[in-house]
Amino acid sequence: MVIDFHVHLFPDQLADRAVKELAERSHLTPEEGGNLERTRKWMRHDGVDIAVIQNIATNARQTHNVNRFAVEVDKESDFVAFGSVYPECEWEKELDYLKEHGIRGIKLHPDYQQFYVDDPKMQPIYEGILKRGFVLLFHSGLDLGLPDPVHCTPERAAKTLGLFRGEKVVFAHTGGFEYWDQAEQYLIGEDIYIDTSVTAGYLEPKRMEELYKRHNEKKILFATDYPWGNFAKNIQAINSLAFSNEWKEGVFHKNAERLLDL
Repeated sequence: MVIDFHVHLFPDQLADRAVKELAERSHLTPEEGGNLERTRKWMRHDGVDIAVIQNIATNARQTHNVNRFAVEVDKESDFVAFGSVYPECEWEKELDYLKEHGIRGIKLHPDYQQFYVDDPKMQPIYEGILKRGFVLLFHSGLDLGLPDPVHCTPERAAKTLGLFRGEKVVFAHTGGFEYWDQAEQYLIGEDIYIDTSVTAGYLEPKRMEELYKRHNEKKILFATDYPWGNFAKNIQAINSLAFSNEWKEGVFHKNAERLLDL
């Protein structure tokens, strides 16, 4: 079984335009995806059983529409959808709406949402998310589609660990895309989750093994960032690492099942 913890898709009427704009901004070539049915087709083709959809509210006005979409997607048996809150929205109301509708997690993207991960103004929002029992996932490190500054470096993220250690908190991209040395210094080995999205293809397998050996094997989650990462290639990359079958089973599905209470 394979659970991909970090997948993006959009409503049918927006998907093609959204993926095209993001591809132009990031200079990345996406896989065929963007909407639910195309994503599902490639999940089945490549052996992904469940995709966790990481929605992002990029302004206060659109937050509720993003969360309504998450609620609709979450009804599908092979998708688990996260909601999102923009810092300046009515975030308590949105969190209650998502909780009422059975949503399991919240995605925050500090670059798109214009806040630094260690900004004290965010603490009430973090606490509101965690006390409601949500999983909280952060984009961490560089986003190729956005200019500096990087709002969630591993060094900044480490300043939040007093609040996040032992909680259901995930720092994506092995702790920080293109900031992996800093992730190793500040986040790897800490009592938080990391996902593997956008790591294979950027880090040599030996370096991936070094980082993952230092982290709690029960807190590593397989992820691709599809359509920016390929399902099959990422599965192959994890399978090629010098870890036991038990470790791989945990990363591919058991850790996510336990975290999401599936």
